[in-house]
Amino acid sequence: MGTGGSLKNTNVAFLWRDSDSVRRFHSAVCLHGHTMHSEECLDFLPRYLKYVPGVAQAVSGYQRSGSVNFARAHWTPPLTPARALQLEQEQIAGFGLRPMVSLTDHDSIAAPIALQLTAGCAEVPVSVEWTVPYQRAILHLGIHNLPPAEARNWMSIMTAYTSAPDETRLPAILAELAANRDVLIVLNHPFWLEEGVGEADRRSAVERLLRECVECLHAFELNGTRKWHENAATIELARTYSRPAISGGDRHGCEPAACLNLTNANSFGEFAREIRAGHSRVLFLPHYREPMALRILETTWEILRPYPEYRGRERWTDRVFYRREDGVAQSLSTIWKDRVPWMVGPVTGMLQFCAMRGLRPTLRFLLSNRAELLP
Repeated sequence: MGTGGSLKNTNVAFLWRDSDSVRRFHSAVCLHGHTMHSEECLDFLPRYLKYVPGVAQAVSGYQRSGSVNFARAHWTPPLTPARALQLEQEQIAGFGLRPMVSLTDHDSIAAPIALQLTAGCAEVPVSVEWTVPYQRAILHLGIHNLPPAEARNWMSIMTAYTSAPDETRLPAILAELAANRDVLIVLNHPFWLEEGVGEADRRSAVERLLRECVECLHAFELNGTRKWHENAATIELARTYSRPAISGGDRHGCEPAACLNLTNANSFGEFAREIRAGHSRVLFLPHYREPMALRILETTWEILRPYPEYRGRERWTDRVFYRREDGVAQSLSTIWKDRVPWMVGPVTGMLQFCAMRGLRPTLRFLLSNRAELLP
């Protein structure tokens, strides 16, 4: 879809082609950003580490012996809720627009609840990215703007479903959520494959979800960290089911969202009603044009670098956890007693070196032929 193309009442624009697009609006909305309260599973790591000499053999040995189960390991993004909010607000304010930011950690509303208790943060919606096991796949729904008085109860309902999934219960849960006209329900990155999920299983799960629950899904997400061919497929999916497409930054590091929604709404509730009525204006920002491999490398550097301002979470080993047999999660700095194993140091050191700002022009040139072709 080119600049200005319509999908139902959706307009998708690219700032580098239409620099005047922001002038017609007074606000911008950032959806789907993560903070330190998100738990990001590390079960994908063996697939990548097998290409690293020395480390690959050690990982294989751990897996064969059963001493390490990567599905029980997770990392947490570096930014605090306040810093994540500030990062996104500053980007939007830089365009001369009023910011609205919806932070959506995985299965946690701790960030928006904390921010709503902070002076000046009353406009932060209580939102979450809900992990939804469905058939033999795992889907993700952005649930935005829960009523604050009911948010913890809704979180308990969602957590119970995630722990003991029953597909027959999902339509009723979504219908009750959607009954609140200020709540916004988004199918996040519908073509992303969770680790260990097959393409056929994902497709079957999405098709059933849309067959049984599409009336409760208000928009499909165009994701700022996914390649364009995937977003183009989402546009076609949204067209097929007569739903608007909506932006989703999906930030995990320190790069602000690569796409936003433009609006003249005066509150998040008003914006939610606008989307539910089928009106969406998505703006992709220039850093979306960067080669995805380069953006991933920089995010990796942001995850691994030290943050001396965050006491107790300064090092990456303070932000990576392993869940013991008794269910207790401990940081790697505790497990390793502050001594990083010899095989880990060279790998993290190389990643940090490659992501240095001075190397960015060289890497951009080397990766330029892998940049996404945009419409």
